[in-house]
Amino acid sequence: MEKKLSASQIVLWVLFILSAIVLVMFFGVGYDHQESFSVSGEPLTAPIYTGLLIVWLYALVVICAGVVFGFGIAKAFRKKSKKAARTGLVGFVFLFMLAAVVISYFTASTDSVILGGGKICEDVFDLKLSDTCLYSMYALLLVAIIAALCSMIGVFKAKVKK
Repeated sequence: MEKKLSASQIVLWVLFILSAIVLVMFFGVGYDHQESFSVSGEPLTAPIYTGLLIVWLYALVVICAGVVFGFGIAKAFRKKSKKAARTGLVGFVFLFMLAAVVISYFTASTDSVILGGGKICEDVFDLKLSDTCLYSMYALLLVAIIAALCSMIGVFKAKVKK
């Protein structure tokens, strides 16, 4: 009997093969690339395809988040049962997380900060990124605590029909 591959299996295998190619390029090619970092100013040796690996990892995160978000929303709108609708809330939770990160990005400050060694960090990207991460972590932690408390007191408890 011949087994057919589904579309998701084909996509998974393509992503796996592309990931293997990028990893072989990253580890298998020379270390001739010099990069200097703004904090220390010293040149450091890095693999040639470091940028490619970072971009590929970002692409995988975006693909994964898009799939989780898309299928979560689709499942929430296909209310065949209460359980399916409840598990479809993953999409709405992801949407809230995305909104928290976007709002955190726009409220993040770019004021310079004095680091531990007395140096001043004035890199706008680093300052914006660190503030975005901190603000979104605070918001998501607050929501997680509220959800845990609601779960403990039984707000999300399924009603059993007798």
